[in-house]
Amino acid sequence: MLAKQRHAEITRLVEEKGFVQVTELSRLFNVSEVTIRTDLRALEQAGKIERNFGGATSKVIESSPFQSLALMLSENKTAIAKKAVSLIKEGESIFVDASSTAWHLALQIKESLRDVTVISNSIPVFELFKTYEEGTLIGIPGTLNPQSQSFVGPFAEEIVGRLRATKAFITPKAIHPEGLRDDHMMNAAIRKKMMKASTESIILADHSKFSNSRCLFEIIGFASISTVITDRLPDPEFLEIFDQKGIRLYIADDTEQS
Repeated sequence: MLAKQRHAEITRLVEEKGFVQVTELSRLFNVSEVTIRTDLRALEQAGKIERNFGGATSKVIESSPFQSLALMLSENKTAIAKKAVSLIKEGESIFVDASSTAWHLALQIKESLRDVTVISNSIPVFELFKTYEEGTLIGIPGTLNPQSQSFVGPFAEEIVGRLRATKAFITPKAIHPEGLRDDHMMNAAIRKKMMKASTESIILADHSKFSNSRCLFEIIGFASISTVITDRLPDPEFLEIFDQKGIRLYIADDTEQS
C-alpha cells in the first residue's frame, strides 16, 4: 500500500474510532511503528489528526455521536438502568463505565439514591454528577477518547487498579458466546480493569449487543460475571451459557429468567 493510501485509511480509522494506537496501525498495515509515527506526523501537519499518547485522535471532536447513541433505544436503556439501580445499595462504591446505557444508569442513580460513590471515566457522567451533593463522584483521568467521551489508556488503567468497588456496571459493545467484546482496544482494557477491581460485575446490554459480530477486542470471559441485564430474552445459546456459569439474567421488565 502506498503512503498516500495508508494516510487516507488512517484518517478514516481515526474519524471512525476517535482514537487509534500506533501498535494497532502497525499490525493492520504490516509496517513498522516508526513508519506509522512518520505517517501520523505528516497527517498532523496536514491538520487531519492530532497525535496523542501512543496513537492519534480525531482533529474534529463533536458531541453528536454520543448524543445520537443516547437517543437510540433510549426506552430500552432506561428500563435496563432502572433494573440496574435496584441492585445498588446506599453506601456502596460502584464503577460505571462510558456509554449511553451507563449514562442512563448514572441518571437513575442521581435521581433515586443517596450516599453512593460513583467511579467513572465518562465525561457525560461527570456532567451529570456535578450537582450530586448526596453522594460522591471519583473521576478517572487518562487519555481522552473523543468518540466515547471518556478517559482511557495506561494511566486510567493504573488508577482503576488502585481502587476497589463493590460492583462494576459494564456496558460491552458485544456479547459473544466466548465472552464480552469491544470495538476499541483501550475501552476493552479499562472495562476489564474495572471488573477485576470489583467484588461483583453486572453487565448492562440491550438486545442489539447479542447480534453485534464486528467487535474485535476481547474484554473478558463469563467467569467473572454475576449478572446480565438486558431488554429481550437472548437466544438459547446464551441462556445455556448463563445457566452453566451461574449468571443471573434479568429482563428489563424486572422478570428474572434464571
